Amino acid sequence: MNSADARVMHAMQHGPAAYHCPAGHGPLRVWPDANAPADLSLVCTRCGHRIMADATLIESAEEAASHVDPEPIPMVRLPDGAAPRGLRPDGTVRTTGWVQFGKLPVSSGFWAASAAFFATVPLHPWLPVVATPLGYLVWKWCTTRWRPSSQAVNTRRTPAEDLEPGQHIRLYGTAGPVGEVSATGADAQGRIRLRVVGGLEVLRRPGQPVWQVDLRN
Repeated sequence: MNSADARVMHAMQHGPAAYHCPAGHGPLRVWPDANAPADLSLVCTRCGHRIMADATLIESAEEAASHVDPEPIPMVRLPDGAAPRGLRPDGTVRTTGWVQFGKLPVSSGFWAASAAFFATVPLHPWLPVVATPLGYLVWKWCTTRWRPSSQAVNTRRTPAEDLEPGQHIRLYGTAGPVGEVSATGADAQGRIRLRVVGGLEVLRRPGQPVWQVDLRN
């Protein structure tokens, strides 16, 4: 296998000229293949669809690789047009975490300050006075500087098939990262495929509720 050929094939498959699986499984992966003329194939690792690479395909890959544009930054935006503070390179949004009592959210910053208060009460009478704001400031620094995170509040649960592009959802249960829906579809098994800005896809059962969220910053 020629390593230069493999590089240009990889470059092509990460650009707009990439070959995709006809079953909707996304771009094909470059795979060693001793039976192919160029010792390489483009393969779908989910269904096995295969395109053997030959000299013509390698030439096309070289041309495509020379014109690959930089991948754009995922355009997840808040209602005011600003980027979420917790926006990550893959298009998902890191969140700070909340505890909700009904529709009342309680920030994890409150819990950080409370933990500092109760941890220092037995040590010295005046220590909680210093530790409580310090605990909050440490939380604030962590969520704005060390690992920038957005405040997000769960608003309602919506069946996966009823979600629409532009809506913000929890990707995994009731907490954790948030994604902006860019497209919805179904796979061969009838599961709902949710694609979010940046390319990540998650699968849900028909009728399975997904939390919509309100991104605050």
